[in-house]
Amino acid sequence: MDDEARGRAIGLLGDFNDRMTRVVDAVFGTSWAEIEEIIALVLLASERIVTTRRIADVSGLGRRAVSRLILRLQKEDLVVTRAAATDARAVEVALTAAGEERALTLHRETTAFFSASTDIARAISDRMATPAPSSPPVSPADALDLLLRICEAGARLVRYMPAAATRGKLAARQRAGLVLIAMQDGVRPSELAGPLELSAAGASHVVDQLCAKGFVARVRGTVPEDRRAVVIRATPAGFEAVGAVAFGIEQESASLAALFAELAAWRTA
Repeated sequence: MDDEARGRAIGLLGDFNDRMTRVVDAVFGTSWAEIEEIIALVLLASERIVTTRRIADVSGLGRRAVSRLILRLQKEDLVVTRAAATDARAVEVALTAAGEERALTLHRETTAFFSASTDIARAISDRMATPAPSSPPVSPADALDLLLRICEAGARLVRYMPAAATRGKLAARQRAGLVLIAMQDGVRPSELAGPLELSAAGASHVVDQLCAKGFVARVRGTVPEDRRAVVIRATPAGFEAVGAVAFGIEQESASLAALFAELAAWRTA
């Protein structure tokens, strides 16, 4: 995969991830939910009753993060907790009636999202170095099952990033901003507001965070018609982080090609 193909693949995957995140945010009232949190929510919506241990194992969330998520869902009357019937030491998380309604909403919205995403899924699959499967699965996957597998693939790509950009040190919106900045030769702060769904002040705050962590820098004197204009550029550390994602895409190209080929051919059961 050459540099142009890698850049295009990163852009398409980023666009798809942003749209997918907005679907989950709209259902659960989150704001740019982390990929691990999305996995936990989809797992719970799909299985209805799941242990805290399984949530942690599948999502990659730590025990404290799982506890915080469950507490928030309890406050919204979406889940209850209880001792597992088969192991009193294990804690089960079960959907309430309101939680069941939320799960149905997620399934419905995911179905609509997938139905509208076949073109971008086909484009992503075609960009992968490995040819996509020639025929779709005989039985269409359940929407939430496919969503979970896509999220897990996204989490694997995030883990290719350097430690400073993962483990909660670089949030989802910050990672999205870094990719936008690294893929362009100088970005005005105002140009980040729309893609990141932020006000100008909010976009500036994200830039502040990325600057503080050494991934981007504000630069003056590069715009000929306005020497005082400020543009944002990725630093070597920023390019390294985004380059790690590109490396991850190459390493995961076979599974990504198959996964998005499945989505491109996806139809509701």
